[in-house]
Amino acid sequence: MLLKKIIGILIILLNIAGIGFLFYMAGLMLKDKFFPKKQIIAVQQVKSKKRKPKIANDDIIPEDDDLLKDMDLSDLDDLNLDDFD
Repeated sequence: MLLKKIIGILIILLNIAGIGFLFYMAGLMLKDKFFPKKQIIAVQQVKSKKRKPKIANDDIIPEDDDLLKDMDLSDLDDLNLDDFD
């Protein structure tokens, strides 16, 4: 009997809380509708300056010919290509 009363009280309290939440949401919607926030649109003009790149040397990547000159191909003589089947 006591358990039924406790559950009944909890159901009533949750219903009251739900109705209160609905009133709160309706109040927020009405407040936004009748008292909108003033929107200040600030347009900031951005000057487009082309900056110099921080890296002044454009030759960062070496040419393909230079890479081939630096490679040591003597290790490839002992390579057995049958191992890669």
